[in-house]
Amino acid sequence: MENLRSAFIALLTGIVILAFVHTSCTSSVGRGMEAVFITDKLYTDPPNFGSYPATKDQIQKMIDEVDLPNIRAHAWDVWGSITSPGPEGLPVWETWYSGYEVFELAGKKGIKTRNIVRDFQSPKQFHHFENVIGGAIPQDLPEQITSFNRYTKSVADFIVSSGLNRTEVLDSINGSFDQAGTPIALRQIQTTPDSIDERAIVLKPVFQFIDGSGPTVIPFWNGISPKTTTDLKNPEPHTWRQGVIVDPTGVLKPGDSALMSVNNEPPRWLQVVGLEDFYAIELTEEDVKEFSDFAATSGDDVGKGNMTDSTSIYQNVKVGNYALLMAMHVTSKEINNWTWQTFWWSPYNDHPFFGADRPTSILAPWDHYNMRTAYFMVTPAGSAAGEPFVSFNPYLETNLFGTVPIKTKNGVLDSIPWTGVNSNCMTCHRLAARAPGNFNTPAYQPDGFIDIGDSVFAGMTKVDFLWSVAIRPQ
Repeated sequence: MENLRSAFIALLTGIVILAFVHTSCTSSVGRGMEAVFITDKLYTDPPNFGSYPATKDQIQKMIDEVDLPNIRAHAWDVWGSITSPGPEGLPVWETWYSGYEVFELAGKKGIKTRNIVRDFQSPKQFHHFENVIGGAIPQDLPEQITSFNRYTKSVADFIVSSGLNRTEVLDSINGSFDQAGTPIALRQIQTTPDSIDERAIVLKPVFQFIDGSGPTVIPFWNGISPKTTTDLKNPEPHTWRQGVIVDPTGVLKPGDSALMSVNNEPPRWLQVVGLEDFYAIELTEEDVKEFSDFAATSGDDVGKGNMTDSTSIYQNVKVGNYALLMAMHVTSKEINNWTWQTFWWSPYNDHPFFGADRPTSILAPWDHYNMRTAYFMVTPAGSAAGEPFVSFNPYLETNLFGTVPIKTKNGVLDSIPWTGVNSNCMTCHRLAARAPGNFNTPAYQPDGFIDIGDSVFAGMTKVDFLWSVAIRPQ
């Protein structure tokens, strides 16, 4: 169970976004003990794109009918919305609020300013200034230039103004449930003003850091088989057997081939692709200086040798190197249970199951990301006896493993092993709950149906599917 705990915590706290910052500002205004964000000129809500936003009835109809083609079509439109060009050429998701702003700055009294400078080559970015009441500025700013989540304004505002970024508030809510004898099914909060908020989106991305001074082989996901990975149980990037070459120097040109090795495979001729096929960022001195230990230990970002440990990541977090966006979880609150779609990079944009249905309205480099959905936990949806619906991201879950306690048919308590390739986004996030104490969360279950009244939530407060609210408050 210790392996499960450490791996699971890595999943919940991990996934770095490199937060782009440069030329604008945002402020927050205190109201008593509250603080809310004022939109700056760069912040951009997710725009309408195809079927996004959809009504809850439209999405629920797809779920009830297990209409995967239309669910996937909608998920692509969510992707098209958040990657649409915004101010100064940024994709709109880069203008949203970071976990650092929501939990570290606004969650601790007295942080009067946030002064961050990121100066990428193109486009110019922005920084936020935060004004929060009372107290002393903490010495450790673990997400000063990195973010482990992104939140649209309505989510960020509500979490901060309601105090859901503060331990004492959440503990008080939990205590009130205890005192009132609140039924388990009702021991829950929401993180938006209304149960449905079509512009509420939360993200969790992952990057790979590569050398900027020469060619690097980037392994890519091609499913689970002996031909594609050397580890069928935990097929992490360092086990993948296929790859492409990226050369930031331009010596090797896109379309060329070169003789190189993928991980520990024998050298063979590999295709060269361009940086323009990725969402790519050149690291500056400021980026390297402020890169956080929290980011390096997430267990999901990829560093030297395609490894995810902090040593390997720090070896590649150097000035002039590049961060390539490799994956992203995306959830929108168009329905009470949120929608769940997850994306990962591929050199080929016509995968028959995960990419061929991508609309042509999604432009480069975003058309190089494949996708799975998890709008339900089981099929048929909502049935405790339903068949588990598996939907995982090859960068975000393949490192997970553990055991789940079960009762056999004769009532004997037993356990079964699991790995992340058997997981479901909605099942995982349905378990997002907390009770007072460090990481006092429910026993983990990777897939299957989780009822809101399940005894696993006894003595806890469900936090609207957002693990960040369960584990990050100050």
